[in-house]
Amino acid sequence: FYLFIYFFGWQVVLRVQFPDRQVLQGFFRPQETVAALKQFVQAHLQDPDLLFYLFIAPPKTVLNDPNATLFQANLFPAALVYFGSDAKTECYLRGVLLDSRVSALKADELIASCIPRSPAPTSCSQPPQDSVPLEPSKPSSIQPGPEDTSDPESQAVKPARTDPAKVPKWLKLPGV
Repeated sequence: FYLFIYFFGWQVVLRVQFPDRQVLQGFFRPQETVAALKQFVQAHLQDPDLLFYLFIAPPKTVLNDPNATLFQANLFPAALVYFGSDAKTECYLRGVLLDSRVSALKADELIASCIPRSPAPTSCSQPPQDSVPLEPSKPSSIQPGPEDTSDPESQAVKPARTDPAKVPKWLKLPGV
């Protein structure tokens, strides 16, 4: 099961895995505390009075400092947190939540849709004024092919062409 809570700015994506393999997912801010995470989990339990603890692994590290921020608890930018309890039950999460669960793939897609994307690099014909000029490229030993034009810029760097009939001695292909 995956539950989504959206916040603006930096986000911590936390997945809490239960012993019955159900997963509760939420978005938090890095400054929020482990206590807030526990309250989040407790609010979604079938039995809110159930005694439980949260831990990360490996190595197993119990999140027992309620005042530690999620950043201090090494849960930033994302983490899989495990749910532990001495009480065993068939189902830990509320039934109404289980009816609205989504697949792991859908949960990953929702995370990806929430992550801000960096702008694509733009190409410009003029280098920035404060950039350091590059050394001129050294002449290439690659000979221009028949499709090359007489423009010297188009001949600057071309990938080397190899004969497809030649293969390295170490490469063993089936049927050869």
